[in-house]
Amino acid sequence: MLPVVRNLGMHKLKVIRLKPVINGVPTSFGTAFRQLAPVPELAPPRGNEDLWLLRNKVQLNWYPKIQAMKAAGLTGDDGLTALDRGSLTPRHVALLDMDRAWFELIRFKNDRGWHNFNIPRRAIERLLTDSDWYELLIPTAVLTLDSLDKLPVWQEIAESLLKKYAERYYSYRKKAWEEPHLEYAELAADDPNFPEAGSAVGEEQGVYRITVEKSEQTLITQLRAIGDELRRRTYADQHKKLTGANATVELIRFQHHLFEPLIRAGGASVSVKPVALNDGEMRFVSRLKEYCEQHPAEFKNKPLFLLRNLSRGRGVGFFEAGNFYPDFMLWRLDGGKQRITFIDPKGIRNLSWHNEPKLDFAKTIREIEKKIGTPLSRSTATLFRSRPPRR
Repeated sequence: MLPVVRNLGMHKLKVIRLKPVINGVPTSFGTAFRQLAPVPELAPPRGNEDLWLLRNKVQLNWYPKIQAMKAAGLTGDDGLTALDRGSLTPRHVALLDMDRAWFELIRFKNDRGWHNFNIPRRAIERLLTDSDWYELLIPTAVLTLDSLDKLPVWQEIAESLLKKYAERYYSYRKKAWEEPHLEYAELAADDPNFPEAGSAVGEEQGVYRITVEKSEQTLITQLRAIGDELRRRTYADQHKKLTGANATVELIRFQHHLFEPLIRAGGASVSVKPVALNDGEMRFVSRLKEYCEQHPAEFKNKPLFLLRNLSRGRGVGFFEAGNFYPDFMLWRLDGGKQRITFIDPKGIRNLSWHNEPKLDFAKTIREIEKKIGTPLSRSTATLFRSRPPRR
């Protein structure tokens, strides 16, 4: 556990969130959506209406499965020298047990409590005969139609793809229904973007849960020492990088972020929850911190606050912008007013210039703002690339 320290103080920041109650029904745990929304019916993506589903395809990597089978002595040569891509053809689909796939998807739906989700049997075959909605990483040999012994594998692949798509489709429809019910609300201490509290003294304001392999003893010792300092509120390093045998952990303190330190982690032997910053996000925070320290007068009467926005399921997202979850939210206070900026440091190099929801978000946020309607807050969007230093 690595404790955090919050920096909100007495400021009452506004955040866009789903209303807690819709027509008398609470929205927590999706209750309002299940009781009030039209029942979604599973179907393939429908053109521009479901453009986000086509651009954010279901991804299934079958290589780890092949490796596990090989380790258990269940396969021979696995062809792992390159990551091939494939898809289920109509000839594969004709051999599959559609009833089994349908019943398995119904069981999957019921296990998740999606009782307001209609999955007709005809949708199963329609989805499997169309590969536009998924990307499958799999050795070519596994899909070669040369032996019926492979049929159980093809069945498992089909069912795995269907489950992933059903989960994405249901979440997409839920977000679409909830979008008109957003509101400005005061940022609360239990906002999902804050790390959850720990159980020990000094962990009341939240903790990172860091998992490190036992072989990284040097890194573990350093993290424990910093954890003790954070609990006692004596940790003073502004920017520190810890190095282990096969992993690194970088910590940065930034008083304008609503909690600190922020963490970037690298290496397969370490994992962090909430998810650590990536390289571009760390560069953005470092440069913003540098600017704030060099121009303190700019923020004396107009304070600035930053908060890392978590991804799908916990953070603030916008269905109308292609289910866009910005990486950061930034507040600038000016008397009784505040400006909220949604920031994505990844840039626009990999985006489409035509009908791109992220690029249109600068306009979309204005439309959302009009629907919410409050004169005390103003929302904007910023997309830019946080470039690495030139060498």
